[in-house]
Amino acid sequence: MADTTQPDIDIDDELLPAKYDRLLPIDKLVHGEHNPRRVSPKRELQASIKQVGLQQPLIVRPDEDRENIYHITDGWQRYQAATGCGWEVLPVRIFESPLAALAATETLSIVREWSTYEWAKYCQSVATELTADSRQDLIEQVADQTTKSAGTVRRYLDVLSLPKEVHPLLIDGPEGRDRDWAALRNYNDHVRRYDGLPWTVAEYLARRQSGLTQDRIIGIAALAVEFTQSEDAIEFIDRASDYADKPLETVRKEVLLGQQHPRMLEVPRVVVSLDRAKKQAIMEYCRKNRRSLTDIVTETIESLAADAERD
Repeated sequence: MADTTQPDIDIDDELLPAKYDRLLPIDKLVHGEHNPRRVSPKRELQASIKQVGLQQPLIVRPDEDRENIYHITDGWQRYQAATGCGWEVLPVRIFESPLAALAATETLSIVREWSTYEWAKYCQSVATELTADSRQDLIEQVADQTTKSAGTVRRYLDVLSLPKEVHPLLIDGPEGRDRDWAALRNYNDHVRRYDGLPWTVAEYLARRQSGLTQDRIIGIAALAVEFTQSEDAIEFIDRASDYADKPLETVRKEVLLGQQHPRMLEVPRVVVSLDRAKKQAIMEYCRKNRRSLTDIVTETIESLAADAERD
């Protein structure tokens, strides 16, 4: 039987929400596997809790196997911020089933807008709690349980079927830890320079991933972020999927440079050590002659090629 006693800790009622079921000790609360939001709290939230308390209770459900343990389906950021302020108990609303807790969480999303990734994770969580005879049946059931259309649910589930290593690359995807980005740099040294992988591109990659190794899929995603046009990224995915033995860097150049690819020589990125006077002289030369350093390097390479050809 679940523990129904309230902890003997005084909290000013003004710091608590108007409605909640119970105050639960923080050691009885764990991050729910279905919590769609996993980001760390902003400093403003912690400052707000210090000043005015918690305005909304956490939404939780009881653990099916461990007595008196509750999974946080909504409120993980509030949990982190409040415990950071020294709170030892938190106000909660308790729902007996995962689906009931998820439905209550979606209701709150109306007043606290979710990102596309958070919606996708939410729909994926609902899907894991349902039983269906086919994928299409599952998609339709999730659509019936949520405010999203069957087409949107399918898109969400497709994208989340990509290797988890790809998810930090998504526009508005998870933040990713340092080690996640370090792993992605094995595929693209400059992967963090780019805005991210559009959902339309990620969805296309998800539908082309059959028959590709996980390593190939991650590599495709890590390089696809370089394309500013979705059409080019999709062409890259097609070529990289159709010619699975061709190096991805070669495929990338073919798409970027088109028919000119065989004529192109990629100059390595190098840093030249110059004293301050020489560096300033070069910058001044470029300014006076209205030329970029790239143009000067290109001209020098072309001259070197001409000399080498004559030799």
